[in-house]
Amino acid sequence: MSIIYSLDIREFDTDGQGFVLNKVERRHEQIRSMLLQHNMVTVAEFCQALNCSESTIRNDLRQLEQQGIVKRTFGGAVLAQDVPFKSHVNMRASQNIEEKNEIAQYVVDHVLTDGATITLDSGTTNVAIAKKIVESSLENLTVITNSFAAASILTKTDKIKLYVAGGSYDYDRACFYDDYTSLYIRTMRSEYFFLSVIGIHADVGLTIGEPNETNIKQVMMSCAAKTIVVADCSKIGKVGFKWIAGLDAADKLITNENADPDAVQALTMRGLDVVLVPADPNR
Repeated sequence: MSIIYSLDIREFDTDGQGFVLNKVERRHEQIRSMLLQHNMVTVAEFCQALNCSESTIRNDLRQLEQQGIVKRTFGGAVLAQDVPFKSHVNMRASQNIEEKNEIAQYVVDHVLTDGATITLDSGTTNVAIAKKIVESSLENLTVITNSFAAASILTKTDKIKLYVAGGSYDYDRACFYDDYTSLYIRTMRSEYFFLSVIGIHADVGLTIGEPNETNIKQVMMSCAAKTIVVADCSKIGKVGFKWIAGLDAADKLITNENADPDAVQALTMRGLDVVLVPADPNR
């Protein structure tokens, strides 16, 4: 079985297939970081710093320009004027959009009920859940979150009582986390915590890619009656950089029907309740 390990800014496939998971996304983030530091960077400088071919860099810049992150110039690129608002969370949200939306729709239709109290972490699938909540007919929900991205969406409706755990703000991930954030979360209780992960593996358990978010996710788990992992099909059977909990900490996994069947079977054999959400026939 192929296991993906998150190593700093890259992930490595131990089956020998090379750096495969989020390789493009991570390179895009490096490009953005270089431009934040130097304002204007040439293609040659990108190639040298990222150890990539000129054609790869030009293709990256073309994609980032389409997303409004950069503006290409003769021989290089500069940041677009509104780039401070184009954070890493936007890049992550652009991955597996349909799959995340399908999971979010399932949560709204089959898990949440009027009057429920839930906790959302900073994962992009939870941002999708926030959007679906606003679009739904659900009423009197109480939502606790450290995600600025999710909170900014949830403020668009008056049907929700919203609690935002503040603290040190991470601009790249559009969320808050520090000791104050954790302390605030500890004062509250919810019925469901929707946990986003980089990987969920039958042997290893639940893992994430950002070490700084370990504590806040563990606190959120401890303050919820049930923890539901929401992870698109690309995360199933994978292992991220930082371990946060064993598989028994999760009450349910909601993922897509096209997840690796062997990995899904391994999870169910360990006793995890796995929901496979079918693809929207209209997409």
